[in-house]
Amino acid sequence: MKKIIAAAAISLLSATTASAASAVGQCVFPQTNIAKNGHLEFKRPVYILSAPNASDSKQLLTTFSAFTVKAEANGYIQLATVPDYDKPDPDKYAGKIVGWAKLSDFRFQELRNCN
Repeated sequence: MKKIIAAAAISLLSATTASAASAVGQCVFPQTNIAKNGHLEFKRPVYILSAPNASDSKQLLTTFSAFTVKAEANGYIQLATVPDYDKPDPDKYAGKIVGWAKLSDFRFQELRNCN
């Protein structure tokens, strides 16, 4: 019985780590809090970099938007825009590379909510 429980625990642990191996293709949204006035605010400043390292040029993310992950390197993810269904042609700017950001500044969300 102990062997069965141990085997089940090991298989469950390995299945969990296998599914979280890569963020590529996932939908992400900046980590936020609800401000006292009810609006969203960033938990901490989110910087968009031109390459996946902290020494490159950076600019502050100012919009609360979802992104798809195109690549991952050194704890950074490459962000791409998603379709904007508020526009007449939602796919016009979808897939445009925005830059690189720290994975820890974002949370994953379901692909069906990636808009």
